[in-house]
Amino acid sequence: MKKYEPQEIEKKWQKYWEDNKTFQTTESGDKQKFYILDMFPYPSGSGLHVGHPKGYIATDVIARMKMMQGFNVLHPMGWDAFGLPAENYAIANKVHPREGTNKNIEIFKKQLGMLGFTYDWDREVNTTDSDYYKWTQWAFIQMFKRGLAYESHEPINWCPSCKTGLANEDLEDGNCERCGTQVEQKPLRQWVLGITKYADRLLEGLDQLPEWEHSIKEMQRHWIGRKEGINIEYDVDNLDEKIICFTTRPDTNFGATFVVVAPESEFVKNNFDKFFDKDEIDKYIEEALKKSDIDRIAEGGQKTGVFTGLYATNHLTGKKMPIYVSDFVLANVGTGAVVGVPGHDLRDFEFAVAKDLEIIRVVIGKDGDASPITKLEQVQEETGVMINSEFLDGMDIHEATEKIMDHIEKNGWGKRVVNYKLRDWVFSRQRYWGEPIPLVKCESCANKKYNYLFVHGYTAQSDSVFWPNLKEKLEGMGNTVCSPDLPNTEEPNIDAQVKYIEDNIDFEIDENTIIVSHSLGGVVTYKLLERLKTKVSKVLLVDPVVTPKFPDKKRPVVEKSCDWNFDWEKIKGLSDEFVILGDMDFGTISENDLRNLKEHLDAKLYLEKPKERHFTGEKEVGVQNMLANTGWFPVPEDQLPLELPNVENYEPSGTGESPLANIDEWVNTECPKCGGPAKRETNTMPQWAGSCWYYLRYEDPHNDKALVDREKEKYWSPVDLYVGGAEHATRHLIYARFWHKFLYDIGVVSNDEPFTKLQHVGLILAEDGRKMSKRWDNVVNPDDIVGEFGADAMRVYEMFMGPFDQPCAWSTKGVVGTKRFLDKVWKLQEKVIEVESENNSLTTLVHQTIKKVGKDIEEMKFNTAISTLMEFTNTLTKEEKISKAGYAVLIKLISPFAPHIAEELWNSLGNKESISTIKWPKYDPELIIDDVITVVAQVNGKVRDEFQVAVDISEEEIKKLVLDSDKVQKWLEGKEPKKVIYVKGKLVSIVV
Repeated sequence: MKKYEPQEIEKKWQKYWEDNKTFQTTESGDKQKFYILDMFPYPSGSGLHVGHPKGYIATDVIARMKMMQGFNVLHPMGWDAFGLPAENYAIANKVHPREGTNKNIEIFKKQLGMLGFTYDWDREVNTTDSDYYKWTQWAFIQMFKRGLAYESHEPINWCPSCKTGLANEDLEDGNCERCGTQVEQKPLRQWVLGITKYADRLLEGLDQLPEWEHSIKEMQRHWIGRKEGINIEYDVDNLDEKIICFTTRPDTNFGATFVVVAPESEFVKNNFDKFFDKDEIDKYIEEALKKSDIDRIAEGGQKTGVFTGLYATNHLTGKKMPIYVSDFVLANVGTGAVVGVPGHDLRDFEFAVAKDLEIIRVVIGKDGDASPITKLEQVQEETGVMINSEFLDGMDIHEATEKIMDHIEKNGWGKRVVNYKLRDWVFSRQRYWGEPIPLVKCESCANKKYNYLFVHGYTAQSDSVFWPNLKEKLEGMGNTVCSPDLPNTEEPNIDAQVKYIEDNIDFEIDENTIIVSHSLGGVVTYKLLERLKTKVSKVLLVDPVVTPKFPDKKRPVVEKSCDWNFDWEKIKGLSDEFVILGDMDFGTISENDLRNLKEHLDAKLYLEKPKERHFTGEKEVGVQNMLANTGWFPVPEDQLPLELPNVENYEPSGTGESPLANIDEWVNTECPKCGGPAKRETNTMPQWAGSCWYYLRYEDPHNDKALVDREKEKYWSPVDLYVGGAEHATRHLIYARFWHKFLYDIGVVSNDEPFTKLQHVGLILAEDGRKMSKRWDNVVNPDDIVGEFGADAMRVYEMFMGPFDQPCAWSTKGVVGTKRFLDKVWKLQEKVIEVESENNSLTTLVHQTIKKVGKDIEEMKFNTAISTLMEFTNTLTKEEKISKAGYAVLIKLISPFAPHIAEELWNSLGNKESISTIKWPKYDPELIIDDVITVVAQVNGKVRDEFQVAVDISEEEIKKLVLDSDKVQKWLEGKEPKKVIYVKGKLVSIVV
């Protein structure tokens, strides 16, 4: 028999699979699909170490078993190749990022190839290919059109080393996750994605994912950080302004003694000239912005701040509360202002002690201590009963919280709200190596003045709801506003109101007109547009009436106001753009009506929570935002992809501008709206952009007409099993779920969660127990292991090391052991005979092994599956001869773990087809039950003999058999046993 030479046979079968396209995947209506996916790698310059393939081997094991079970398996691979790591590698090695990336991909692909994976390389994706990022750009444009992508100038995390802005998710303990440098806060223009609009859906969706690990779901819940509380408005002395503080503990407000505002808050900006010591506060703000958010909010750190000279009044007590500027409050959390209750919040206590401020106890804890609070350990935060709080006294804090919120709302001092720890996603990077953001800025359009026509609703007039504030704002920007008081608003006649507008408007309605309508004013607008002959520029419909049916109550007067027949096709053609802004609570206008109107008009639909129900507040910021004229326009979709230009100098500038800003011929372009001169956006997308949707592109990788074909997406989605590192719980996995829900909303995908089951991978540590790193010179190269022992030995070892989700230290001696195991499997060829085995116990073991291995692979208990195969192999080794059928079962069961040797052995049995096309063995439930069992005999707790007996042996018979044993008698030493205990089917225990 020929010796087992893994290097020889592995290359042979890898070539066979490639030449025959054994693992090519196509859609198949008559097969059940199984989509299994690894988190695709960033192709680093150092290549793979032995820890990287652990997850890839696991998914390959499952994929191979599923193929043999008859599933249509999609098991793809690609490259997450944009972003800071690739660019930093290029800078360090003085190569262009594209050249370095392509070279690294070649190395990775070669290493993956030698391990024998079932990837369909025809479906390979690369985030840096323009054919791929065309659709990343397309998705961004859809977000921009719907208001989810917006421009911001707020302070952001800035890494002075990488010279770029970072999202909170890119930080670890306040430092840049990539280079470890402490980040600063830097005001910078950037693009932001409104992920917070999806916060509740991201939370709710976690409850629909029973096959996600609980720990991962908890990490996401914590990161999103939903908090229910109340915004309390405090009057500021000598100012015609209120300061709004968010709190989840309004029950403690009788103990409030000061107010703290964030250095970068709107309150500070708006009132800086009224502060007492402007120079000191200015210096303080400058220093505060150098710190990271994490450092600023850490408990236990020294609390600092500067008194503004202003006071706010506590409604409940009438006390004057000094207002401080302090860096332990963040502008982007809550309202950027907090009310200080030092007796019942640790950081408030620290601040009060530092500033010698009054501390009032209003809660007694379980210890019953009602004495003045002077020590940190006396601060009661989570439990207790109210004191010193008038009508709340004696209540549990939770009961008191609801009571005081009712009281505050009833008196008009505040309003219940929900806040989130999650922040909108900073999506700009001031670097070269990323997807170009497909937007252009036209200053001419940004400065264009429009004629605005306001159309109010039922019972309203030009001086009600948000109209006066909006008119003042738009006219202040140089626009013309006509806001007529329509007749008979209590008993409206729509046709008469349309006629009134036509007779009384101050300007001609044309392409320079923007119509803004609210409520029933929407119906007036539809009828007005039906009568126009000239297009208008834009129509904004604020919670518009669509039908005379309402969720809250009947309105007979509205029902009679018109015939409710509209020529939607004609109306749609009379505006360049329709935008619908709806109240997301759907209290007055139903969701169904708004979505139908969106379809009628091919409109953009935005849903949000207004300041007052049905957008009836005096200042509705959402309405103002919908009319913001920034001059930014998306690149026309037929011009995508907007390709990244080749540059000689791609190093970061550090000025807040990307290196692209220096390429005039690329920056200067034509405005897609007016045709005039415009400039491209020069920031690029972050490295996370391409990984937000890559799993969809595998389903349809060569489609140049759509991100993914709807029928192919319906067939393959969602991903059945997704495997990767737990470190991505609050980065990639939140981003991908957000993008997927958005794509669901716009009809690209058929379900709103991308991954059915999620499994994280336990790290493979170095032999010294630390993470593998060049820095510690403890990296083990898979090329060396495969070269010495073969890919199959490495595959089996990594699956045998321990539980899949637990960290394990590498041991090359362990690979020696799995190589010996494969040697044993190989040598069993010598014992194979054609006839069936007459050994009943062996037949039972075969069926038990089939059941155990299949179940363990399904449950990702790979180590115990291999242990079972080793036991089975050892049993076969003890036999003089083994049947061909029995050996064939072993080969099939081992093939997912060690596919190369399995193919070779399968072929040696005279089979021509690949083993991956053969059916997975099935067990017979009746043959799993043993006729014979092993019973051990213990004397004083130590095993002294074992017996093979019939499964139905009686207790009397087994006891006699044991006591008659010479080995047992030897240890009894002639003594009479005190006890003889039989544990059925397992052991006889003798005590002497």
